[in-house]
Amino acid sequence: MMIKKFSEFITEGMWGTALKRSNTGEERREDKDNTQYIDLGLPSGTLWADRNIGAIEPEDEGDFYACGETEPKNEYLWDNYKWGEDCTKYNDKDCKTVLEPEDDVVYLKTKGKAHIPTKEQMRELLDNTISKNQTINGVKGRLYKSKVNGNTIFLPFAGDCYNHIGTNLCSNYWSSSLDLSNHHNVHKLYNSRKTSDIFTTTRCEGFSVRGVKDK
Repeated sequence: MMIKKFSEFITEGMWGTALKRSNTGEERREDKDNTQYIDLGLPSGTLWADRNIGAIEPEDEGDFYACGETEPKNEYLWDNYKWGEDCTKYNDKDCKTVLEPEDDVVYLKTKGKAHIPTKEQMRELLDNTISKNQTINGVKGRLYKSKVNGNTIFLPFAGDCYNHIGTNLCSNYWSSSLDLSNHHNVHKLYNSRKTSDIFTTTRCEGFSVRGVKDK
């Protein structure tokens, strides 16, 4: 199968507009970060990254992380979670409700230029875009189109690494917002072929991460 550029999908009638690939094979070999931040016309001015952390191209799944961890790993369990099942940070005692910069993988990898979105920023994305299932270069996912300017971002169905299931069926993206009612849980953006919504789930799971830039 021939791999196409995002721009080629536009000429073939792809729904909405999308970014062109901005990196050549030589640049990819040099491991440059070619992430672009997309203006979706959101009320807050938040810009969304065009690809996941660890992804070379916008449709790549990228790496998986447990919430608050900054490196991928082979297994995602309470037994090897950074703060353990007792959650020795972000708990009822310290009353922290949002990940701090040192625990934000996007903040660290972009040297402070971007961060993991809060649940409010995820809700803003859902409220101000329309979305549909889309397949790009053989990768299934959810394409979000701005109601204001028609710009789009693509969230691939990368599944998760907790049970190693869901590839091409769904995706899970961490927010930086802890669940105030249960410190074991964090809010996430869940996408599937049928729905897109925000839920909570246990912090030790291995999910995708997508960065945002504030206005």
